[in-house]
Amino acid sequence: MEKYTKIKTILVAIDFTVKTDSATMLAVHMARRHKARIILFHNVMKFFIIDRTGRQMVGEDTISKQYTDAESSLELIKNSLQQSYNDIEFLKRIGTDTITNSINKIIEEDSVDIVITGTSGKQGLRELILGSSSYQILTGVNCSVLLMPEGSQKYKFEKILVPVRVLEKLNEKLEISKLIAEKNKGLISLFGISGDENPTAIRRAFIKMRESLKVSNTEHYTSFVVSNDKAVEISKASKDAEFDLIILTYQDEESWKSFFSENFFKQIINNTFVPLLFFKDSDTPGQDPEPAGYDITLPFPG
Repeated sequence: MEKYTKIKTILVAIDFTVKTDSATMLAVHMARRHKARIILFHNVMKFFIIDRTGRQMVGEDTISKQYTDAESSLELIKNSLQQSYNDIEFLKRIGTDTITNSINKIIEEDSVDIVITGTSGKQGLRELILGSSSYQILTGVNCSVLLMPEGSQKYKFEKILVPVRVLEKLNEKLEISKLIAEKNKGLISLFGISGDENPTAIRRAFIKMRESLKVSNTEHYTSFVVSNDKAVEISKASKDAEFDLIILTYQDEESWKSFFSENFFKQIINNTFVPLLFFKDSDTPGQDPEPAGYDITLPFPG
């Protein structure tokens, strides 16, 4: 379980909007605490048209200019950060595939431990149907994802909420929780929550995690509630005690009750203003939720 006891490489997704600023500063603060390097990443999408002559790029000159502009802007950000934080190694990467495919390639090549992306916290009908970039990253990349709300300044995690509501990957989730608590000199609040499903199993898992925290001498306190509105209870708990971070397990975050009802992820992001770390490991492969550009198939003439 050594891979959950160190964070060596952090990738932060840069889209040159305001929501990127908080995510970038969080990456800087985390990199200093964990003695990690930072990869500044931006993605330039290519678009294709398909006709009888084959697959052709649309607006190649425009794409080329966007790539050049992005490379220049990312270099300016990198140089500015490097000058301000010379104790951190900064790298830059530009992708040209779908955003998730591009990030997954970097995760594999550079052994990325965590991806940080900014989020506006707005999930309207358009995002529900098409998927916001933060949702695409969460569901599509092959490592843990930390969502940083736009404008948040919670860069140090002194109060960490760790819900126990699903049974998958609890040991691994606990290890990364203890690591973050250690680096932040923080306190873990273990929050057991069970509805109608598996209440006995969840309570047993909660007790086991509580005992593990006692043995490790990690500063913590615990509580347990029974509720089917898990996202609401977790959001309420985070607001009441003013937590700095919520650590969740990814496994069931992509499940939908129905197409137009909110899943757990959307409920949490719409009801909290707290950084959210969704633990995911390489055994939980992402599913790319976006097309590789727009493919327009044209009919043969005649």
